[in-house]
Amino acid sequence: MSGAIPRLIGTALAVTALGSTLACGIVGADNTEACDNIEKVVQDFTAQSVKNVDDPAALGKSYHDLANDLREEGAKGDGDLEDATKDLGAAYDKLGDTVTALADNPNPTIPDSGEVTAAGAKIKNACE
Repeated sequence: MSGAIPRLIGTALAVTALGSTLACGIVGADNTEACDNIEKVVQDFTAQSVKNVDDPAALGKSYHDLANDLREEGAKGDGDLEDATKDLGAAYDKLGDTVTALADNPNPTIPDSGEVTAAGAKIKNACE
């Protein structure tokens, strides 16, 4: 399989993740630390995921790790933030499974990132 397909998918999804959560810079008092940590987790993921773009299994695992880190940080905030990070974590777990399956799929398609975008918007709202 061409390395370009996983690279394209990994890059597109990482950029979506970053864009969906960077608005955490303006935060409410209850969520300030958690939102700052979530922003850092996503930035770190984006920087690290580039190393895995040619390995769908490793990239898939990195999405699962991101999901776990997001849920962990979200639990430190209020209920809205925790719910949003659970949704985003579930979306990243699903993407992780999809990306991992790319290794064995002769006709891969770009996974839908709509769930990531919607959950990222919920995080943005919880962090404003």
